[in-house]
Amino acid sequence: MRVALVGPFPPQQKGEAEYVQRSAEALTKFLPRDNIAIISQYDAVPSVERSNGFLVRRAIFDRSNRPSYAPQRELVEATIQSGAEIVHVHFGPNRDYGGRLGEPLAGALRTLRARGVRTVLTLHSQWMPSDVLSSAPAQRLPRILRPLVVRYFGRFMRRLRASCDAFLCVASARNSPLTDEFSRAYRLPNVGEELFSCVNEFSPPPQTSRPLIFSFGFLRPEKGFEVLIEAFLQYRKTGGAGRLVIAGVPLTDDDRRYARMLRALGDGHDSIEFVEAYLEKDDVDRYLRSCSVFVLPYLSAVGNSAPLHSALGFGRPVIATAIPRNLPLRNAVTLVPPASSNALANALGRLFNVPGALDESAARARSAAMERGADALASEQYDLYRHLLDKSADHRLKHRVE
Repeated sequence: MRVALVGPFPPQQKGEAEYVQRSAEALTKFLPRDNIAIISQYDAVPSVERSNGFLVRRAIFDRSNRPSYAPQRELVEATIQSGAEIVHVHFGPNRDYGGRLGEPLAGALRTLRARGVRTVLTLHSQWMPSDVLSSAPAQRLPRILRPLVVRYFGRFMRRLRASCDAFLCVASARNSPLTDEFSRAYRLPNVGEELFSCVNEFSPPPQTSRPLIFSFGFLRPEKGFEVLIEAFLQYRKTGGAGRLVIAGVPLTDDDRRYARMLRALGDGHDSIEFVEAYLEKDDVDRYLRSCSVFVLPYLSAVGNSAPLHSALGFGRPVIATAIPRNLPLRNAVTLVPPASSNALANALGRLFNVPGALDESAARARSAAMERGADALASEQYDLYRHLLDKSADHRLKHRVE
């Protein structure tokens, strides 16, 4: 079996890049490394290179900042050249593949299916109708026209679903109600789930009188980092010990204004540190080993949090907001209302002041991470690939007999 994984790949600074690498590494338990092709994007010139032990074809022109409706010949040609029998695309949706949402991707996948390549798509962000209505493109329209954006998005999702042999939504827990809600909202048949995986690198909690509270991710207003700063300062005023590190990088002008606001909130507080940079995996791992608590203060989200699952993989206690994306993790993390600095400060106080609270929270994190181990989930992916290839072989045999 030869498989092509399509999506961002390190050193690209995109949310799915580490996830695709983790999926590829886990698949080597079942397939020779040379049977796993990585097809990724390029900004300047295409290339073929060895990266993280894999042959990476950077063959798709990245259109994330350059809207285009050009046919996606690059994806089709790179997949055919790789000899893949299965192509597994990891997708936003976003403009990486052209158009407003990546619309040309549907045509590319249809072409590959017509050539006998089985197609699998993992959707990393599930935009509900309310998310679409609140998006920037919808907000630029008169109110009466905004529902048209939802209809357009739903039509694209149905086209994309029809182009795939298997259509999966990344979920934070099995049988997530959000997957059912998404499929019903856009009338999508046979939507499966891909449980967000963890690389389990459990380490003993740090023993220190000045604990580290850590949070990281792209610096965007919906991430709620200002609420975390306010909560940490309240926690400190009530006698709480420790320091706060927030790490991340802004991507847009709005994000950069948000980053300046965060720095202003932390000015004059020696116990607050900003690391305004994209953290490579080694740096993330170093912070997660050193921290006592990981906090995810999101105000909203259209996808599952990679930072949260990274923290679970280290067995770290997690405090997260009770937004819909996090509700399926209620048994793994401590949930607080979004945008409530008081609730977040109280949660920090309980973890550090109630005897056994940190240990109990860490145990829940480890239990959740074990269920989401990357190797076990790769076994499920491999079984899916085999099923699709066996089904395809049966179809060809039936066709020959008829």
